[in-house]
Amino acid sequence: MRGPERAHRTRSRGRACVVVLCSVLVVAGACGSESGGEATAGSSGDSRDPNGASPLAVAAAEPLPEPVQAVDIDGLDYSFNISPDPSSGLRAGWTLVRFHNVGVEAHQVMFARLKDGVDFAEMAAAGSGDSSGSSAIEFVDMLGGVSYINAGHDTTALVNLPEGVVLAMCYVPNAEGVAHALLGMSTVLTVGPAAAATGGDAEPAPAIDVGRRHDVGTIELAADGYRFPADLVPGWYHVVNTDTGDPAKGLHEMALMRLDEPVDAAAVSQMVDDLANNVTPEVGLDAVGGMGAISAGFDGYLYLDLDPGQYLAVDFMPDPGEPRPHMLDGYYASFTVAE
Repeated sequence: MRGPERAHRTRSRGRACVVVLCSVLVVAGACGSESGGEATAGSSGDSRDPNGASPLAVAAAEPLPEPVQAVDIDGLDYSFNISPDPSSGLRAGWTLVRFHNVGVEAHQVMFARLKDGVDFAEMAAAGSGDSSGSSAIEFVDMLGGVSYINAGHDTTALVNLPEGVVLAMCYVPNAEGVAHALLGMSTVLTVGPAAAATGGDAEPAPAIDVGRRHDVGTIELAADGYRFPADLVPGWYHVVNTDTGDPAKGLHEMALMRLDEPVDAAAVSQMVDDLANNVTPEVGLDAVGGMGAISAGFDGYLYLDLDPGQYLAVDFMPDPGEPRPHMLDGYYASFTVAE
């Protein structure tokens, strides 16, 4: 996303966690092969079907959901600073999340709710000491959020917070591979019921400015890979997880990184392998945000305004009890945003 000077570089991310990076623009069919996929945003290429249309290009723009509240979250090393103070009351409903990385390391904020019947202590015990997060996945539904961004960057998303206990976490690892959440970068939010409709002379709540009132496209997290509009113009994108196969294995994310220089398909494949194995790639990567992990059947909204260049989008999520990230099974793609 456009913003501060891109002087920071991505530390390799050899992990797959319960709440991880996600972002955009990938090809349908990127998953299911070891080679991943390639696409060119804003030009003809593999992102189009034989008739020249994107799989989702025919979808009409839809109005954004009306957010009930907005929160600004600063990511520090290793804690969150949330404004306004969430202890004063959060309401269930769509929430505008503006995330600012004011720390030194890369950070993210992902949201999760405990599945019905799950005891919090049980989930905490399962995930204790597990930086991959694979031990805790079965206990939660992932609601999306903001994928990881390097220091100095900002990004924005809409997250539908349910009533009850919601976890906010950063699972980016430090240099030793320990997830920031295990170092204290997590918090428990209590979300109250949705506000009753106002009537009579009641003062309506002030509108929350989200800019453009309609989305500009849909990004689909399908069972066989990412699907995206033909053109990635600046604006809001509806991100939907349609992987309805095995519910325990349908969790996906999109992590978006801008490459310092163009590379070929072989170099992209090597880069994916490096990232999955906690090896720093030869080509520098700048983590510019994206949508956080979303469970099957859930959705969220992500604002994108990408600078020209080559990007890598990957899914770091694992399956329950198996730390291997989906990107090693081909759930990744590279693409280019043209001038």
